[in-house]
Amino acid sequence: MWPAAIFAASAAGTGVLATFVPLAVRGGPVWLAPAALLAQSATAALARWVAGRAGDRRGHERLLLPGLLMSAAGLAAVSVTSSSASVLAGAAVFGTGFGVLQNATMTVMYARVRPEQFSTVSALWNAAYDSGMAAGAFAVGLLAPLTGYPPALLITAVLMAATLPLIPRARRSP
Repeated sequence: MWPAAIFAASAAGTGVLATFVPLAVRGGPVWLAPAALLAQSATAALARWVAGRAGDRRGHERLLLPGLLMSAAGLAAVSVTSSSASVLAGAAVFGTGFGVLQNATMTVMYARVRPEQFSTVSALWNAAYDSGMAAGAFAVGLLAPLTGYPPALLITAVLMAATLPLIPRARRSP
C-alpha cells in the first residue's frame, strides 16, 4: 500500500497540472499551456522507459525518492506562472518524476506478491492513479478561488513532498 500512496500523491499533481495549468497561465504566451502539457507527457513516457532499465539494474525501490522529489520540485516550479521558462521546465521535471514513479511503484508492488495476486496489485495501482488525479484536481478546484493558482499549485507540491516519510516503509518488504 505504501508505494500506491506515494504514487497517488504524484498523480494528484498530474490531475492539477492537466486541469489547471491552462487556466493558471492564461494571459501568458498562447503556446505555453500546450507546450507544458506536451513536456509533461513526453518526459513521463521517456522516464518510464529509463526508470525500467535503471530499476532492473539497481533496484526499483531506489527510484522512489528521486521520483517523488522531481515530481514535487517540478510542480513547485510550475507554480511560478509568471515565468514561461519556469512553467515549461517545471512541467518537464514533474513529468520525469511522475514517469519514474509510474514505473517504480508498480514494479515494487508486483515484486511483493505472487503472480496470482497481480490483478489485485493492478487494481490498487490504478485506483491510486485515478483517485490521486481526481483528488488533486478537486482540491485545487476548491483552493484556487481562495488563494489563486500559484499558491494552490505550490501547496499541492508541498503536500506531495509530505509523503516523503512513506518511502522507507515503501522500500521495506511486506
